[in-house]
Amino acid sequence: MHHVAEYGIAAHWKYKTGAQSKEDMDNKLAWISKLIDTENEAIDPDDFMHSLKIDIFHDETFVFTPKGDVIALPQGSTLIDFAYAIHSEVGNKMVGAKINGMIAPIDKCPQNGEIVEVLTSAASKGPSRDWLKIVRTGEARNKIRQWFKREKRSENIQIGRSELDREILRISRNATEAQRTEIIGNVAGRMGMHSGEDLCNTIGYGGVPISKVLPKLREEAEKLITPEEPEPILEAEQVKTVPSPVSGKSGGIIVDGERGCAVKFAKCCNPLPGDAIIGFITKGYGVSIHKRDCPNVVTGMQGDEFFHRWIRAEWDMEEIHQDHGVFEAMIQVFADNDISVIAGVTAALAEMRVSILQINTRKHGEDDIIINVKFTCKDTAHFHSVMSKLKAVPHVNSVVRGFN
Repeated sequence: MHHVAEYGIAAHWKYKTGAQSKEDMDNKLAWISKLIDTENEAIDPDDFMHSLKIDIFHDETFVFTPKGDVIALPQGSTLIDFAYAIHSEVGNKMVGAKINGMIAPIDKCPQNGEIVEVLTSAASKGPSRDWLKIVRTGEARNKIRQWFKREKRSENIQIGRSELDREILRISRNATEAQRTEIIGNVAGRMGMHSGEDLCNTIGYGGVPISKVLPKLREEAEKLITPEEPEPILEAEQVKTVPSPVSGKSGGIIVDGERGCAVKFAKCCNPLPGDAIIGFITKGYGVSIHKRDCPNVVTGMQGDEFFHRWIRAEWDMEEIHQDHGVFEAMIQVFADNDISVIAGVTAALAEMRVSILQINTRKHGEDDIIINVKFTCKDTAHFHSVMSKLKAVPHVNSVVRGFN
């Protein structure tokens, strides 16, 4: 019954058409059996299609075993592919290889007619994760992943969790460990997995690339992690301000329809021309100008104590353009901890003729850093052009406005 279920329909079709030899049909049936023999696991569709194209549409290389058996491999296959084509256990215990009796590196591609001997050892600790980047065939890649899935679950979970935590912290820097665990669990459920550990395991052994999970991570993070609580409103004496960067006390600001008012720009939000703004009447310090979405504004306008001290304000763009004023802007650059990234950031700013007022770095996670930069800026359009330029710097992952 099993034999009929496996081969009956195909054999009946072959009998009716009589178009192919038994050997051709057996080869195709063997290929189909090999294709579906990958266990029930998550496989990236793009990776699957890539492997399928390699296995079907290829020029073959015919290599001999020491016993004279012929192994057909896709052109460009390595000695690791050859080992797994013989048997998964041969590949898993592989420690070296010989070509025509000479020791050869395992990432070497054998040529037609060469005799390849795979060297194995019972003491082998199994395949290396680097092999996944070396092998050419989908068969070898799947067998390596299956080994890691079975034998290295705890290690996979650690690797996968580290990668997922790193991506979540890029999305929301203030995510707690409990929140990250919940996000991972929710994403795992959406992907049909039983637990967050299963997702970490799958990421760890390479069953699903982290890039395929990122959209779901972002969605779950936005649902779970609420925006940061606004800081309590500060008294005017406590809000750090900077003098107007534009000549004259008005600083290019029209306060409640009047020009010439003494203003200062609040350091808590550093408004730039083009931002929606509002003024706060201070005690003896003039009007402090804030962005409308500044946390201090949000909090201050909720209570009765300070509500009457907020006043309408807008930019006097004519004065700003005439005086060619510049303003202080602050930016945070999240980047890989690479030796060239700071040089790349400063070079990009220099290319745009942006003056750096302050720059410092701090570690963020195991492999990331945050670069805080304070620089001169003309307006929001100029600011966004600076952001775009910095995002294009190699090893930069994201750029956000302001400091934390």
